[in-house]
Amino acid sequence: LLMVSPVRAVEETLLGRSSARLLEYAFSILEDGLVVMDAGCGSGYLSLPIASRLASGKVLCVDLSQEMLDSLKKRAGGRAVGDRVETVRAPVDCTGLDESSVDLVVSNNLLHELREPAAAVAEWRRVLKPGGRIALSDYRSTRLTRLIMKHGHGGEVNDPFDIEGLASLLEEAGFERVRVTPCRNKLLALA
Repeated sequence: LLMVSPVRAVEETLLGRSSARLLEYAFSILEDGLVVMDAGCGSGYLSLPIASRLASGKVLCVDLSQEMLDSLKKRAGGRAVGDRVETVRAPVDCTGLDESSVDLVVSNNLLHELREPAAAVAEWRRVLKPGGRIALSDYRSTRLTRLIMKHGHGGEVNDPFDIEGLASLLEEAGFERVRVTPCRNKLLALA
């Protein structure tokens, strides 16, 4: 059973359960030995539950914030998954990871924060092994999310995505079998 913080529970109620569905999808395809990259990992909402499901393999936690990475590493040690969590301080559009080195890329609520989301998606495609998968969640273009973006984010963020826009972003980066599903005010994309 996935434990959700009260803040996350309110967000998921108002905006949609895309984050929880993203984790459910990741869990459904996890196998021991996989390398998973969590792009924009923050405090480890995706990374830690994924690492706890792997007996072997690792989760590469990519973020620019050293503070977030340090907190994540500490939390990973407290949950006894520190051996399966590796932090990488880097921009998500230039990770420094080897080409074709990752089995699964996950990202939650990050693309709208980026100046160039296409560059990030291209980088994620570059690091994926042939046959690798991507699963991400982000805000859907609705009246509520546009209001949140206008008042709660800085001027450098992108507008929320619509289904076609997010699908096109992934397809233009070379992803195949792209599926984008609305979850109330959020989107879940798999490819």
